[in-house]
Amino acid sequence: MVENALVTLVSSFFIIVILYICILRTSQYFNTPHVLHFVSIISSISLLFVCVYVKLSSSLFIRSSLVAFSLGGLASSTSFKFLELAFAYKWTYIRQMPLKLVVLYFLALPRMPESEAKLKDISKQNVRGECFGMILQGIYKFIIFQTILYLIPSEWLATSPSLMSPRSYFIRYGLLGAILYLSMDSVTSIGFGFYMLLFNIRINPAFPAFPFVSTSLREFWSKRWNNLVKTSLQLISFIVIPKLIDPIKPMSKTIKSLFAYILSGCLHEYLVWFVSGKWSGKSMIFFSIHGLLVLLEIKMKLPIRSNTFQGKLTGWIWTIGIMFITLPLFFDPFIEAGLFSAMKSNVN
Repeated sequence: MVENALVTLVSSFFIIVILYICILRTSQYFNTPHVLHFVSIISSISLLFVCVYVKLSSSLFIRSSLVAFSLGGLASSTSFKFLELAFAYKWTYIRQMPLKLVVLYFLALPRMPESEAKLKDISKQNVRGECFGMILQGIYKFIIFQTILYLIPSEWLATSPSLMSPRSYFIRYGLLGAILYLSMDSVTSIGFGFYMLLFNIRINPAFPAFPFVSTSLREFWSKRWNNLVKTSLQLISFIVIPKLIDPIKPMSKTIKSLFAYILSGCLHEYLVWFVSGKWSGKSMIFFSIHGLLVLLEIKMKLPIRSNTFQGKLTGWIWTIGIMFITLPLFFDPFIEAGLFSAMKSNVN
């Protein structure tokens, strides 16, 4: 039963993506953008529906929280990319996209090149020599990730926060943040390195800079944390949704920014449901708080004197302080679902 569910999910995923790419190529040939728009919406809904159906009708996700987390995240990001490709770029730009770039976009590319000129330059570049550094960096971080998981006490990955001492509390959430960062950065660096080797297209890292030295929440989310998710959320919130509803009700930049955080909360609630089978509400609260605080930083022009050491230190203390206060809202649902314990078991 579990094997059949996995086969159904994987085969449905590839069928939907392949059909979408075929219709995209047909739309490019016959110059029919509206067909692509319609198919993008249907494909996005269909992929999410298949995942929900398998979740409800099989014990596949109950047995493995890691499988649930990975497949839930993959389905969500791919559904976003269906909509991005159809609504976030000009049709004259979409018509010129080569098949290689479209396939790579679904596999890994956080964002398409910014202009038609840059799109044409892709075929001229030679970046295969850069891929080995990215792969080695990914392997190095993966070893650190595995070492931390091996050394961290198992009860820290499963114990309720109310049962932990204050000192252990801060250490645990700091380590969980490092584990999450290293796991995602190592896997994406290795994967992107091999994609660069195979397709000869430059792919920027998922984490463009070390996130834990951010001097503001805005810097953390906008410049340092997970480009894959951030780019999709920006495109959906600032371009796709306004394009669909602006004729009815215009959206201000503030509303668009806040909507990106609310959408991120919905995405993480969806992942929590995939892993645990229940809605927690904590992820939505976490991202809503951070969205409001980022707007506060913009309004108050924080951090003050950001070009001085004192200003940077104050900004870092503010950012780390808010993170430690709110991180239980983010991590506790995944701890209760056994996600980090499953990671630990795989290492052992």
